[in-house]
Amino acid sequence: MIPAVLAIVMALVMAACGTGAAPLRGGERLAGTEITFSIGIPDEERPAIQELLSRFQQRTRSRVNVAFLSRFRDQPASRVNLETSIDSRELIAKLEKEVPDNPSVHLFAQDNLALTPLVDAGLVQDVSEVEIPATVIDSMVPPTFGGRRLFLPFRPNVRLTYLDEERFRIAGLRPPTTTHDLMAAARRLKELAGEPAVTLSLAEGDPAAVTISELIVSYGGDPLQLNDPGSVQAFSFLQQLWSEGLIARESLFARYDTEVEYLRTGTSTLAQNWSFTSAVLAKHRVLGSFRVYPGWKGPAGAAHVIGGEVLGIPKGVRGKQRAAALALAEYLMSREAQQFLVQENAWASIRTDAYDTVPVEQQETFDAIQEALEDGWFRPSVPYWPQVTASMNEAVDRILLQQQEVTAVLDEMHAKIETARRSA
Repeated sequence: MIPAVLAIVMALVMAACGTGAAPLRGGERLAGTEITFSIGIPDEERPAIQELLSRFQQRTRSRVNVAFLSRFRDQPASRVNLETSIDSRELIAKLEKEVPDNPSVHLFAQDNLALTPLVDAGLVQDVSEVEIPATVIDSMVPPTFGGRRLFLPFRPNVRLTYLDEERFRIAGLRPPTTTHDLMAAARRLKELAGEPAVTLSLAEGDPAAVTISELIVSYGGDPLQLNDPGSVQAFSFLQQLWSEGLIARESLFARYDTEVEYLRTGTSTLAQNWSFTSAVLAKHRVLGSFRVYPGWKGPAGAAHVIGGEVLGIPKGVRGKQRAAALALAEYLMSREAQQFLVQENAWASIRTDAYDTVPVEQQETFDAIQEALEDGWFRPSVPYWPQVTASMNEAVDRILLQQQEVTAVLDEMHAKIETARRSA
């Protein structure tokens, strides 16, 4: 679900059970087959994926060696096992060179916003023979392209709101449920602390784009237009928060990892972040200090960007490697795998039956996840979305930091988006 420079760790998971290969997918025997699974996750989420790969091999009772390419953000080169970096865009470039002759990745988890380039370039193959489990939420099933199923559901992601309950109690505040409440709470918290105590994820790139998109949609606007009335109102609201000093300057560096630290260290009394935050706070034994809920609504309602990844198989993957990739994809969609990811990584699930073993301390988180998913908004998979993201970031810089007039800036940004749209 998030662009950054990612390092890659290679882990070979060896099967340890049985001497023969169990037949999979039409009786094919996969013993000795090696496949590569590529997925972008932060360091703390890696052990759960490694465990699932080990379980997959035990379930199949085959000796499939899964070369697990786990792309980690912002890790120094000295800590990587393989000196290659593959983010969403680089995966496309890599496959363009390798497909269809000899793809080195056999199953990938790709950001749901980066699917159109894969399809347009003919880099992904049809997986229509895979049956989607009946308990997978309908809205979590990726769209078809030309009537063909090219991607399989894997992991939705959604942002929640975290607040320090003790500080809110001292301030005499309730969790803000509207943007009006948010501004009032930010004023009260600043009054008591002597400095802003709210952070919004406005770090350059995707973090700012997600925050801005949710705000625009909650005001009834269209992020692809960016100068409609809803967009103007959303940026005007944000400009007021900034000009009154109600959101901390750390917001300019706030993203998935720094927001967790802001909450842990008390920099943030109130913040939004992806749901894996609950798993991190739980590991540090401080989750109980926070209220976790979906967040606030704008005049047009609530809006939660649905992030996450879907599964795909590159063209050119054939024979036993394709059979192994399909078997792994089916396992990753299974109830067992989805339940494990819920428990270990606090990931939202594609399935309705994956939440019955949620740890007690994280029940509030998963109640919030399910409520937030009801107000989910999928970013449009348009080829010019990078220009939309760039325009949103430029608007943040000019409207917040430079305090330029909102409408004039957004008219310029809309013109840039329109140019990109016509070019695309």
